[in-house]
Amino acid sequence: CLESVIDIPFHLIFKVRKPRTISSSTVVGRSSALDALPKKLIWSKTLRRNFTNSIAVTLPKLANEEVLKATLRCYRKGIKVDQIVMGKDVAAEEFKSLKSFCRLIRKKLLHDIGVVLVKGLDMTRLGSDNDINKLTACSKIAYFLICEHVGPVDATARGRLFDVKNSGSSTKSDNVLFSVSDTEAGWHTDGCSKDICYDVVSLLCITPAVKGGKFKISNSANVYDHLNNTLPKFMMYELTRPVPRDVLENGNGEGTVGLDDSIRRSGRILSHRVRYNSYPIYVVEADQMRFRYMRYWIETGHKKTSWKVPTLLRIAMDILDDELDKVCCFHDKLVRGDIVFTNNAIIAHARDSFENDPYAPPRHKVRAWLQAQKADMLNGPTEADAFDPPKRRRRRRESVIAFNNLQQM
Repeated sequence: CLESVIDIPFHLIFKVRKPRTISSSTVVGRSSALDALPKKLIWSKTLRRNFTNSIAVTLPKLANEEVLKATLRCYRKGIKVDQIVMGKDVAAEEFKSLKSFCRLIRKKLLHDIGVVLVKGLDMTRLGSDNDINKLTACSKIAYFLICEHVGPVDATARGRLFDVKNSGSSTKSDNVLFSVSDTEAGWHTDGCSKDICYDVVSLLCITPAVKGGKFKISNSANVYDHLNNTLPKFMMYELTRPVPRDVLENGNGEGTVGLDDSIRRSGRILSHRVRYNSYPIYVVEADQMRFRYMRYWIETGHKKTSWKVPTLLRIAMDILDDELDKVCCFHDKLVRGDIVFTNNAIIAHARDSFENDPYAPPRHKVRAWLQAQKADMLNGPTEADAFDPPKRRRRRRESVIAFNNLQQM
């Protein structure tokens, strides 16, 4: 049988179809985040009326002790947060209670409400205002350990943790983040690059502002359903077509530094980069969606590529901002030790402007970006799985198989 095909060339024809769950807003091969569209999460009226109680959870006493013990040990050894090696400096067996707690957080983020406010981290054992350096160093270690159990911390763009505090830089300057200013930050999700997106955004409060700086939360899925039912199709098109965004360099986000940045951000080069960095505000497929938005970067992106913001797009963003205001269910200050997690594909957040007291420690938050979808899909059984019917467990296994197939494409 083999002899009959000797010297006969074979032609293989593959029919390749992009899976329905793949977003056009990112690139699988270059992104550390899953490219599968996350689940759409809708807030009911009842949930919105009791929102703060719905999102607030207390760190269990045992988990608190596990985190504090490991944190103080690392601090005494001189290990900084960027130097921690999981499995070497801290062992998995140390965090049995924390692991179960963070698994529940991940479930709430990806399958339930999309927001979790963790309270109860005992900051008094990590330091005080009298030794702010120790407090900051220990707080970061504890925060990283908690985040890492929710989902792997993405350190590719700005390190494991990013200090959110006023550096005196103006957001009107090129390549300056709102995170390093005291300026109001409008509704947005984190991440401005077409080629990478983050599943979860997290923020730890080390020192709150004396005045202002309140945190705001809204749901883009609720807004989308409302707009899709009320706006004409040509207006919805503006929110679902690719639009250019400004390009921000990796690093501390405090402006253009060095020759390399100057070359990358020169006129014609930056203009081409901005045009490439185009993707939709909304990508929606059935009950899955991704929302990526910050109006300011859209406007500066158009300016840097010498385009005017189209009138219909401007009107659509006006309506979008108004609807996000209406759905806003949380507008309050975070206090020391609070940790907020938000689903970065569904939940929009914002921040009021703030002022520091020259005679008190300045406002200081710490941010982490997490990739939680993979951990959610590939994580082992939870306590709740014991009550899952076989059909539900089978769907979980099918999700894992789908993810493995996706990785091989």
